[in-house]
Amino acid sequence: MDRATSWIARLVLVFLYIPIIAVIVYSFNSAAGGYTWQGFSLRWYGELFADGALLQTLGISAIVGVLAASVATVVGLLAAIALVRFPFRGSGMVLAAIVLPLIVPEIVLGVALLSVFSFLHVPLGIVTLVLGHLIITLPLTTLIMVGGFRTLDPSLIEAAADLGCTPWRTFTRVLFPLMRSSIIASWLLAFTVSLGNIVISTFVSGVGSTTMPLRVYSLLKSGLTPELNALGTLLIVLTFVIVLSVGIQQMRRILATPSGSAPAPDSTTAPR
Repeated sequence: MDRATSWIARLVLVFLYIPIIAVIVYSFNSAAGGYTWQGFSLRWYGELFADGALLQTLGISAIVGVLAASVATVVGLLAAIALVRFPFRGSGMVLAAIVLPLIVPEIVLGVALLSVFSFLHVPLGIVTLVLGHLIITLPLTTLIMVGGFRTLDPSLIEAAADLGCTPWRTFTRVLFPLMRSSIIASWLLAFTVSLGNIVISTFVSGVGSTTMPLRVYSLLKSGLTPELNALGTLLIVLTFVIVLSVGIQQMRRILATPSGSAPAPDSTTAPR
């Protein structure tokens, strides 16, 4: 039974990574179309960097992703503090209302947002994109922050207050260092979701604010080109580098901590 489970897990992993490997391999194919290998070439990377329209949409997606992820992370952290540290009557209902967009179909959210923006005469553009992506990323960041905050020992914050720390110093010296992993995870997840979103972006994007997924989808109507494979490869490499960098930092912190003991506070994190 254990051996069968092991082989099933391996097959699932292979199935998951086959599309990624195919994108990387065919991005170096010299053929102009199709899936017949005709030799190694970097031609499509040159074509990608020469495509100003596609690079512009990539820049718009990056800007929207950074703004949406940053706002969602900050609001999610504040919401977690309010819901966990200072619980109030009806806090469960508030949390349920925050995470409600996770179970509502995105097409419904997109239509609703477009109706609201049209009623308020808000021009579609970067701002509406950020607001639309904020709706789908805020539930994710809030859930991660709530889970991370509930793992903290409340006595640490109380001890910092007893030692004379102001609320702001308690946040910067105690709470933020302890929540750093949850904050990074929330931001990366929100940025990834925003970068790849296409349903919400279809309804709330305007002229001059087309995102990369919308541009790629429009190009697919005329057929898949190796240029898109090159773009996908660069995004895969960027994601791998970010995840690897975060993982290395976390591993260094774990290895630097003596086994069975808590991390010793330093001059930057010790409450004063």
